[in-house]
Amino acid sequence: MADDPKIRHREDLLSLEPFEKSTYEKYALTSLTAYSVFWLNEWNLGTTLENVAVTGHRMFPVKFCMVSWPQFPDMNRINRSVLQMRPKYRNLATSLSAKGVFLNPNGIREAKSLIQRIGAPTFRGENKLEVPTESVRAERGRSSRVRSVYPQDLLSAVRKSKLFSDYTKGDVGEAEAIHLIGLLGVYDHTPSSEKKRKLKEFQEAARELNDKEILEFLNWASRQFQKYLDK
Repeated sequence: MADDPKIRHREDLLSLEPFEKSTYEKYALTSLTAYSVFWLNEWNLGTTLENVAVTGHRMFPVKFCMVSWPQFPDMNRINRSVLQMRPKYRNLATSLSAKGVFLNPNGIREAKSLIQRIGAPTFRGENKLEVPTESVRAERGRSSRVRSVYPQDLLSAVRKSKLFSDYTKGDVGEAEAIHLIGLLGVYDHTPSSEKKRKLKEFQEAARELNDKEILEFLNWASRQFQKYLDK
């Protein structure tokens, strides 16, 4: 499922087809959110609140839409759902504003149970909508709400890393996995899927900001440490 060619980048989420209202209206928003987070993980995309909101809204528009503006996701509703998923309440997931939503075993079971009932997502495949990324970034200075992760901040972290410094100097002969761990902000025992998700998050940020130098570096790192990332 993770290798499905229809979902490779964030923009591909816009090709998700909505489910029929009758197939999902009886399910709790937390269950539908768990379903959305589960598939974002399968596609190795970040589970930021923005990604969860777009994914949920594309598949379950009636549940995730804004009142009076059904063409847009309701971030307040998403936030409430994520809060209700925490261990203190439904015990389906943990969440960090700077990183995203992470399903625990209960959340994974919830998502898989829903998959058995309604099936997997479907895709339009053609006529994808365009995302006005420049206008989105312009909102940063106008809004008091902090985005989950800013692409600029991710690329700044890349440039400060030892691995990137060695790469730009052509001194990669001694490059080790520990340097990749430092870049991704994970641990050696972090699951392979999470390491790949973090790397994908950096790659998406580089694509969004059209930073070819960093994207080439990240693609190199992916090849260089492929065996480590897979284990």
